[in-house]
Amino acid sequence: MLEVHLPHKLHGFGEFLLHLFTITVGLLIAVQIESFVEWRHHLHLAEKAREELRVEIQHNLGELKAAQPGLKAWREQVDANFDVVRRIQENPNDPKAQRSAMSVNYSSITLSDTAWRTAQLTGALAYMPYEEAEQYSSIYQAQATLLALQSKPAEDAAGIIGLTARFNFHSSSSSRLTAEQAGALAERFDQMRVHLMNGNLVLRESVELNQAFLENRKPGGDFTETLK
Repeated sequence: MLEVHLPHKLHGFGEFLLHLFTITVGLLIAVQIESFVEWRHHLHLAEKAREELRVEIQHNLGELKAAQPGLKAWREQVDANFDVVRRIQENPNDPKAQRSAMSVNYSSITLSDTAWRTAQLTGALAYMPYEEAEQYSSIYQAQATLLALQSKPAEDAAGIIGLTARFNFHSSSSSRLTAEQAGALAERFDQMRVHLMNGNLVLRESVELNQAFLENRKPGGDFTETLK
């Protein structure tokens, strides 16, 4: 706490002005010192957040890249399943299609956002340039979108498993799908294909955003795709 003590006795108006000037200068210096200390604290807070965010983004980039081969294989399997049930739907008496093996899988990815949430809670983002804070926001928004999309294929997989159990289909010579049953499965598999395509697009976007940040460049890429 800053305390100001006036002298017990002043000799003349000039001495009063001198003391007033001295007090004013002292107060200004104290305020400037306090502002400088606060500015240094904010600078340290922002720099610490930058370091933690960079480590977290680097870690998440590794997780995102590691998920790409698995997602590609997953999509190929779902496409193959979709083709099988479509063939059965068009020709239920096709023995090759009826005996084709189908598998339903599900996988997910876990990404960290502790540094991001900490930067928000401490207010560190407010002490960064707008463009920098916006870049972090874009990275973690894409990440949040990707994680939210994971629930869709999980629901699709559960629905497909439920249908195959109800239809008592085991891809063997003793079990057959009718055209109507195959149509119901085809609809589910097609829905799953759409959800996986959307997830793949956001995954590619997340990889590019993280990579561009770490390489200190603007993100690019064409994140569009059409189902065949």
